[in-house]
Amino acid sequence: MAGEFVIDSPQKLKEKLDLVEALGEIEIATKLLEEEPDVEDDPIYTRYKQLKCELTPLETNSQEFSMIKRYMLNTYEKEHCNTVDIVQIFRVSRNGEDNRFKKFSGTQNRMLLWHGSRLTNWTGILSQGLRIAPPEAPVNGYAFGKGVYFADMFTLSAGFSRIWPSGPGVLLLCEVALGEMNELFSSNCNAHNLPNGKLSTKGVGTIAPDKSEYEIIEGGVVVPLGEPKQVQSITSCISYNQYIVYNVDQIKMRYVLHVQFNDRW
Repeated sequence: MAGEFVIDSPQKLKEKLDLVEALGEIEIATKLLEEEPDVEDDPIYTRYKQLKCELTPLETNSQEFSMIKRYMLNTYEKEHCNTVDIVQIFRVSRNGEDNRFKKFSGTQNRMLLWHGSRLTNWTGILSQGLRIAPPEAPVNGYAFGKGVYFADMFTLSAGFSRIWPSGPGVLLLCEVALGEMNELFSSNCNAHNLPNGKLSTKGVGTIAPDKSEYEIIEGGVVVPLGEPKQVQSITSCISYNQYIVYNVDQIKMRYVLHVQFNDRW
């Protein structure tokens, strides 16, 4: 049939899965908007309350803001044809997430990592948290199985914001309890079947933040904010590190970044 779209590659399958996910997120936003606002409240504040997610803006002269800005700029590959500016950073606290994360709060190897998503997804993410693809989604559409994906390079997560070449974007910084990681050097759609004793998957990249520049913040959380460098000791099919967890209880949202991508030309 003329004009028929044929899914004949993993890349095409992933594109369609992403589209279905985006439609689901739009449905969440639409349902929230359909709820009748409290007539006594400001309409915008009413919508904010519906998120059940506390957002506190950071002062631009605070240590937190400076650390996050350095993390972003250091891990954004300079050869990209657009620049990025921070519009605002919010400290985030989702209703119930602290209690859910508590059993992993003492886990070794907790890192502050990036997660990017298109603008249409953020009402769903903030109101319901990061989620894993449903059982009916085919596993071969995901490079390391069905999980929640994170990065230590802003460049990689910014790519999932679908902003090109310029426009606003939103990204998360999450505390992720990685524990013992199953390190892989190429994609494996069955990676969610973790070996005994492993808590997460790491797709090992050939470019990564310099470990000698890592910082540790309150609670023992590692922030991999070093300048990126070529990793000489490995052979991998992966450009940048990817970190994947298969249990959303291992995730605690810490910061939301509103950024502006600017076309350099």
